[in-house]
Amino acid sequence: MLNTKRRQLKLTQNFLLLRIIKAALFVLFILLTSTTSADSFTANSNSNANTNSGRHSTYMHTSKTTAAQLFANFRRKNKATATRSLFLLRRSRLSSSTSNSHNHNPLLTSRTAGKESISSSSNGSQARRLFQYPTSNLFSSTASGTDDNNKTSTSDDDENNNNKTTTTSNFTPPDPERLSSLMPEYDANGRPYTLYEKCVRRLYLTNLFHPVRLGLLNMEQLHSALNYPMDDPNITVVHVAGTNGKGSVSLKIARTLEAAGHTVGLFVSPHVASFRERMQVNGDLISEKEVEEYLPMIYDICERDHIPATFFEVTTALAFHFFASRNVDVVVLETGLGGRLDATNVVTNPDLCVITSIGLEHTRILGDTVELIAMEKAGIIKKDAPVLVGPNCPHDVIRQCALEKEAAGYYMCNDVLQPVTVEIEGTNTNAAYVDYDIENSRTARAAIKLLETSSRNKLKLPMEDSVMEKALAQRPPCRFQEMTVETDKGNNIKVLLDVAHNPDAMEHLIHKLAVSYPSNPMRIVVGFSADKDLQDCGSTLLSHVKDPHRIHLVEAAHPRAAKLEDMLEAEPRLREANFDEANRSITAQVKLAIDLVEQSRDNADLKTSREEEIVVVCGSVFLMAEAREAIGIDEPRDSKYIAEVAGANLRHGQEFFADTGIDADMADKK
Repeated sequence: MLNTKRRQLKLTQNFLLLRIIKAALFVLFILLTSTTSADSFTANSNSNANTNSGRHSTYMHTSKTTAAQLFANFRRKNKATATRSLFLLRRSRLSSSTSNSHNHNPLLTSRTAGKESISSSSNGSQARRLFQYPTSNLFSSTASGTDDNNKTSTSDDDENNNNKTTTTSNFTPPDPERLSSLMPEYDANGRPYTLYEKCVRRLYLTNLFHPVRLGLLNMEQLHSALNYPMDDPNITVVHVAGTNGKGSVSLKIARTLEAAGHTVGLFVSPHVASFRERMQVNGDLISEKEVEEYLPMIYDICERDHIPATFFEVTTALAFHFFASRNVDVVVLETGLGGRLDATNVVTNPDLCVITSIGLEHTRILGDTVELIAMEKAGIIKKDAPVLVGPNCPHDVIRQCALEKEAAGYYMCNDVLQPVTVEIEGTNTNAAYVDYDIENSRTARAAIKLLETSSRNKLKLPMEDSVMEKALAQRPPCRFQEMTVETDKGNNIKVLLDVAHNPDAMEHLIHKLAVSYPSNPMRIVVGFSADKDLQDCGSTLLSHVKDPHRIHLVEAAHPRAAKLEDMLEAEPRLREANFDEANRSITAQVKLAIDLVEQSRDNADLKTSREEEIVVVCGSVFLMAEAREAIGIDEPRDSKYIAEVAGANLRHGQEFFADTGIDADMADKK
């Protein structure tokens, strides 16, 4: 027994000694690398002071900043960010030694081209900053598409991939005419585009030449450069993930906290009509002026630190800085995709993590089972933060993740709603149904109670029950949004908008319609997103609709929308629906559906109908902006100059590539 204890003590001592030696060697390596790199930059700068001082000073700044960040990151126990900093330090050293002639530097040439293309801008300094980083990184000839195996690559894989695609010595600038075609100065009527339009269009073009690889390295660098705004102990952070319901739950939580007197930042995606919808404070969208000011600043950071940030990463960083500038005391963050590797997951100390529901979606990226997807969503769980989980989740998987992460507590929304049997006129629906909006409201209410008792800042929520119920009753746009449209003849037609973007959501919408309008005939205007299972979406809809002629098939004017031919090929039974190959627009089919409803009112046989006919628009968020415009909704709406490139990195953006002359094979196929 004594010998065993001695051996254990000896092993422990050896282990500690090895750790100490390893740490000492690492610190020595950093000091030597930093000193050598700085000396190298200084020597090069002195020898080329007349021609290259600008670039060398930039790299000198990068070297010193990276070394400082490295020690800061290790103090924060952030190994991934420290690894990234070390990578940048090595790369800046390599760049200084391999760049012998800067007179023909493609990076500087591309910047010049960018400046010339915006020389007529009314705000030249901001516009120049806007073009420096995207031009040098996003139009690199070394960029290439990614395959499915890289979608969920680890942080180490991201480091290697970024090294391959952003080394400036291999950069070849694009043709200046091609750049000009991407960022025209004027519209067809001669109107100069605003700086806001240029900023957001530039942001949408980001992924065209950037391989999109899920990971946190880029976002950790951006968060660090912004001085960690979401790690401010004075800000209460609520992090929300889930397949369905996360947008609604996020909004309900935010509106309830606003009603209690808090200044609340809300980050959601995607948007309906304007990019500015993604980030708001107490319902006030980020202004165009703020976008014009903050986006170029973030591009400057990306250029300075060589961060190949993606569209969503830049957008997330923009939201973080916007919230900090507005001095919010609460931030509600909705994840974009998954959770573990989502850009929002750089938040290290959330006060509450919420997982609303788990379903099969984005299976190519997140996994092809509910359990695998649940593990990805559960990646937002952090140590010492309570976890709230909705009713439609594999609790065993998420609970195990919470235990491993040492979460402060695991809470379930245990209120089991009583399902009701529904039957809808003109459909085959006769099944059990649970109202998701009620579930979302209960999840949000439970989150509010947990924040009041468990948050670091012990949020006070003095409000009457009626005020809370009113806040919880709110929904995001186009989530079972009902409105009345007046026709030219003076008739009032009920129109209902719901994104219903996947088979589960589509089935739930049909059931909710059955409960809300059990006797009303309906016309359904529908289109889908390109990244969904079109066959599953189409068959789900047809399984509930007896008469396919009541379906109006549309193709949204958005690069991420599914093509009409693809929908018909995936589900041939949709050929019996209403569609116009010559005019596939949502506006045309919405108008046709409303006209047919109006005609039915003049039909003597239908005058005795129990209820009036309803027009339902559903299937994808990308339909909603055009549909809302078609029925006369006045709201902030981005111009076509912005919308035409939104999501152009998908395979269904081929028309965009053909029009601009860009090689589509260079684009990410995400």
